[in-house]
Amino acid sequence: MSNIVVFVLLLCLVGALVIPAASAPVKSPISSPSASAQPLKPTVPDSPGASDEDHGRVASFRATLEENGFIVTSGQMTPVDPIVDLLDSGIGDSANGNNAGQPYKVLMVPISPSGEEPPFERGLTIFRLRPDEAVVYLGPTPPPCDYFSFTVFLWVRHKESLVPKGDWMVAAVNDPLNSALIKTQGNGTPFRKQTIVIFTADKGVYENISALARDAGYPESMINPYVIPSGLLNLGVYPETRLADSFIILMRTANFVSKAEGSRYLSDNHYARVWRVTPEEPLALDPFPTPEQRVRRWKSESELYPDLNNGLDRLENAILAQTPHVRNESYESIRWFAESREVLEETDPDSPLYHMFVAGEASDTPYLRTSLSGEAANFTLGNDDMVVVYGVNHAATGLATYSNFGVYGDWITSSCEDNPWQYVFGCGDRSWNGVASMTNHEFTGSAEEYLPGDPMAPYLYAVKVLRQPPEDKHDKYFIVVPTATSDHPCASPGYCLNLTDPIIIGYRAYLNPATASGADYDDIIHDRAIWFRMRE
Repeated sequence: MSNIVVFVLLLCLVGALVIPAASAPVKSPISSPSASAQPLKPTVPDSPGASDEDHGRVASFRATLEENGFIVTSGQMTPVDPIVDLLDSGIGDSANGNNAGQPYKVLMVPISPSGEEPPFERGLTIFRLRPDEAVVYLGPTPPPCDYFSFTVFLWVRHKESLVPKGDWMVAAVNDPLNSALIKTQGNGTPFRKQTIVIFTADKGVYENISALARDAGYPESMINPYVIPSGLLNLGVYPETRLADSFIILMRTANFVSKAEGSRYLSDNHYARVWRVTPEEPLALDPFPTPEQRVRRWKSESELYPDLNNGLDRLENAILAQTPHVRNESYESIRWFAESREVLEETDPDSPLYHMFVAGEASDTPYLRTSLSGEAANFTLGNDDMVVVYGVNHAATGLATYSNFGVYGDWITSSCEDNPWQYVFGCGDRSWNGVASMTNHEFTGSAEEYLPGDPMAPYLYAVKVLRQPPEDKHDKYFIVVPTATSDHPCASPGYCLNLTDPIIIGYRAYLNPATASGADYDDIIHDRAIWFRMRE
């Protein structure tokens, strides 16, 4: 079967999953099967959601926009599972280093009334944008949790691409609008509060829409701009601008205080209004300048706790001394992804940063991964193996609101040379499917098991990673890496790692409270891991 035929079949697959402009909603290219199993509410303008109490204000805002020369089309939201909806579906050749155990939603942005989308972007999750258009989020923020954010990602770059179908990048176009920075109505915490977020590249469009929102009764104190930097992007809609970039808007959340409230938020596709706002007549452009990146540098953990590096060495020695084994290998960690801004700014096709796949990197966390001698490395985890993941609890030191580690597959899923059409998006990328994880909420106190009474132990952690629970029933600091067996098949293939699969550990430390951004890579002490062969 030729590559072209394979690609056409993939497009047919996506066409069966998308939401055409004039049809009733069905499953979109990256919408979760769990979401599609829920009864869909009718797609009518502003279906009721969590903000029904101010429906009059919403109706007034929409009417005011339309009276002032804007076309308003309604979208919705949907949860996404990067393993099921991308990797296992054949849509994307990577799970993008998904934050295992933490959920995602995307804003399903309607197709522009001034254009149409290519067949493989016809769903309401992937969209293109004119330089004078906006996307508006109107409604409540997520329920109480450790963290939430809105981020616009450049999904595929078509202009001057390295592969004919376009280069899959998943690069953040700007810093996230997160729970520490978002403006909401009322006092107190930012959770479950009314807000407006206006995503646009144009200053005049933002000022016009925000002024009309104020006229409808929304205070300036709850209106947020999210600048889409046109100077770094190729804006436009298809077919007028065939090589325009495509985007997604992702909402990240982590560690809901109430699982029930979190589930209701995730399952409600109409939790908030999502509007595409298009001027009836093209406007004179007044683009925002490209924003400066947030300053992430603060104070280092070594500066805050001078004995912390020594404490980490003591923990390493204790783990080695207290773990019976026949062989071991010690791993460090290095930066996992390049910075999105560096990738967006790179124009030299010979540079490794040019159109690089960065898997959803954004500035609210550092991303680290397993390494040996300063180079990316992986390992296998057999039935007789164990890995002890250990390091600094960045939440305990104050450099993160929450921190975690996850277990990931690390194999190349497709070849750009041999079969670039195997997946709709991407080729030559690594699977990076996160199958298990633990956060500081669970691993706080774990270092005390190895270093009882050590003054640095409260700022450290140590967790076992195995194929089955440890023999010691009192051991609570462990995670099991799932393996597909006939007795215990995987719900989806990407959620299991086989005994011979290459594996890495990925590390995150979200949102330094002092900077409202991710900790700087030089401010944190990097995490470590030790691989053990327990028996031959």
